[in-house]
Amino acid sequence: MTDYPVVAGKKLVFWFGGAGLVVLLATVLVFRFYGWSRFVANSRLMEGKNNTIYLARSVMSCAEKENTLPETSPKVPADGNLIAGKMYASTGADWSPHPYSCGDFSMNAPQAFQYEWVKKDDLNGTTRAQADFNGDGIIEATFEQEIICTNSDGKLRCRPGGFKDLAQ
Repeated sequence: MTDYPVVAGKKLVFWFGGAGLVVLLATVLVFRFYGWSRFVANSRLMEGKNNTIYLARSVMSCAEKENTLPETSPKVPADGNLIAGKMYASTGADWSPHPYSCGDFSMNAPQAFQYEWVKKDDLNGTTRAQADFNGDGIIEATFEQEIICTNSDGKLRCRPGGFKDLAQ
């Protein structure tokens, strides 16, 4: 009778456990370098998209309440360099101009975008968000939400128009 060598259980656990650990580590590293940076980029873009729409809703609410579109707002932050490659922590004073305060628009969290409302004429305007994510002075993302109003029977009624994603 021939004695075959028996592989001890500890050696099997060591080899299969080590191989499993290598696979797990490789998966984590792939996600870290590809998936995580993609997740962060998408979440930054979502800030601008969502808040452009929220600002438009705020301006429409203000316009219907006061029966006129508010005048063009100052940009927040006023200086685009404050969002160049970094986040800007706005204050209540930043959102105190009438186009923002009338519709109760403000932001409490740090922002990567510069926001503004631009009145085109008595019935139309655009909310806009712009971002320079890497701080090179070039705007990488711009979102615009048009607002279209009609005046019937002395009442101003507003609705969202086209949404433009001008991300580059």
